[in-house]
Amino acid sequence: MFRWAVLILCGLLLPQASYAEAPKELYGKSVSITWTETREQRPEGEAAWRQVVGTQTLNIYVSEAGRLFNNLTYSTRRGSAERTGEIAGSGKRSIDFNGHSLLILMPFGTGGATRIVAELDAGFSGCSAQVTRAKESEGTIIRNYSGIIQRYVEIKSIQLGSVSCSIRDGNVFAN
Repeated sequence: MFRWAVLILCGLLLPQASYAEAPKELYGKSVSITWTETREQRPEGEAAWRQVVGTQTLNIYVSEAGRLFNNLTYSTRRGSAERTGEIAGSGKRSIDFNGHSLLILMPFGTGGATRIVAELDAGFSGCSAQVTRAKESEGTIIRNYSGIIQRYVEIKSIQLGSVSCSIRDGNVFAN
């Protein structure tokens, strides 16, 4: 696990995000990857750790021209927040396609990283995914800004729950 964390974090330290071109079969489609997680966290500066259960969704839209747009949302019982959307290649998320495989690497606050691997079916109409969260080292406390409570939180541990992946026609960001 530590080896993966080091490899992921090294990859995330690149100056810009990268992306490999999406398969033409995904043009005009959206990929959504959703996962649940339970965190042991606290608002920065507070002593008491709390258990927070939340759901995250990474949405990716591949335009008819092959451009990738993406955003990340997070929700808990206290509310929801959205990370600013990015055009692939311009932000901190690395999105790479290789045939029917999709690899996403993204930083998670200070001291953490997220790795998502999705396998797209033969018809590009469905998918399955795995999500991995990693820390720099075993004792690392991740520091991340919470858009829900509008302040930084310290995260001691993360337990991932269920993961789902879906592909649909059209732009997931359109009303």
